Amino acid sequence: MPMMVQGRQSGARPARFDMTALFFVILVAGIGNVVLRPGIGDPFTLYRILAPLGMLALLVLDTPLTLKALGAYAVFAAYNFALATAYGGGYSQLLPSLVHYFYLMIPLVLMIHLKANVRGFDESYLRFIRGFYIFLLANLVLEFLIGEYYPNLEVDESEEPGVRAFFWNQNDLAVVLCVIGWFYLTLDRFKGFPRALAVVVTLFLLYYNDSKAALISFCFFSLPIWLIFRICSAVRIRAFVWILLCSVVGAIFIGALVALKDYDIQFAWQRYSIDDLFLQPIMNVLTLEPTGEYLGSLNNRTDAAIFAIIEYLRTFGFGLGAGGSWLVLTLPQYELGGALSPHNALLQFIVDFGYPVLLGYLALTIWALRRLFLHRLTEYEKLKVMAILSFPMLGASQSGAIVTNFFFFSTVYFIWLLDARPKSPPSAARSLRQQPPLAAVRAQS
Repeated sequence: MPMMVQGRQSGARPARFDMTALFFVILVAGIGNVVLRPGIGDPFTLYRILAPLGMLALLVLDTPLTLKALGAYAVFAAYNFALATAYGGGYSQLLPSLVHYFYLMIPLVLMIHLKANVRGFDESYLRFIRGFYIFLLANLVLEFLIGEYYPNLEVDESEEPGVRAFFWNQNDLAVVLCVIGWFYLTLDRFKGFPRALAVVVTLFLLYYNDSKAALISFCFFSLPIWLIFRICSAVRIRAFVWILLCSVVGAIFIGALVALKDYDIQFAWQRYSIDDLFLQPIMNVLTLEPTGEYLGSLNNRTDAAIFAIIEYLRTFGFGLGAGGSWLVLTLPQYELGGALSPHNALLQFIVDFGYPVLLGYLALTIWALRRLFLHRLTEYEKLKVMAILSFPMLGASQSGAIVTNFFFFSTVYFIWLLDARPKSPPSAARSLRQQPPLAAVRAQS
């Protein structure tokens, strides 16, 4: 990659340092954040060392953007301090969370700078995703054959099979696989055999790792959305027909779940009835009635969501502040049998930050639903729609440590910053008007 970016016109602006290579080095350090550290739990990871260097370089190259980012973060920190104070003054989770979110902000700021100043950055990132995916699959195959070999990972004491490569656990890997799957389902460059292979590999790994929420998200959201895109691109169907069709299919699906509630579904590690997997958790959350069961992943996730929602409603929707959803689960009246985290990314952000996330995601959902059934969508619009509508269920696969899944968030930033519709080239008439007269060209020659 070129290390210098020239101005659009000769002499119009000085050459600028291209931070693309530095950005990808920082991103790779973030992806390997779990293993690129001296030991388990050591805060001095390679990413935490390199990321501030990226901000310092950006301060020199793009001072206005850096100061705006730091100012926005200061407002963000003050807002969360106010929420935590109003909730009760519990700051034990606030300060560590603010550190996490500062490091989460750095890839976004670097990406904003690169998109504005480096021509072809989008293509560079897409090439990185393809290369990283190949590297990840090679690592997973090796781990499948010989077992875990990366250092500094939390010891997996369970006897169930599973692979996770250099991620913290199988659910961290599941989120990354699904996000990469969005690209392979929506972008034309990945169609054909690469798309089919990515779908098969994703389904197999999610099933093999017993990543239930991610598997449900991919099967019942991402793949159906892709199918809708294919149908809409082939034939024009009016919106009310789609609404009627989706309503009928939804009613049939819900009826089938109720009728087959005692039917067992075999996952890689254990069996779950449809009632245990879908119906009972939904009813528990809607009624805010905990399961009362101390053990079990589904029970733990359901109760964690219920406890977080109970405390969130007490704030009248304003939120508890960063880390508040974790703080709730340490209170003596809320007992969990598993990890003390919400296990639901979207719920965690809503409980922590309140109305900005709640209303913002509602607006995004409306935007996505209005475009879901359009006849003509650009591939970037398809990617955005799939990401928005698939995220809520996918987020249920991730623990509270989602804020350190830097590949996931960097890719979400990339999707967010993409131009939904590429700028059209200037018309032929306009191009002719901009060309110098023939006589002037001959005189110069």
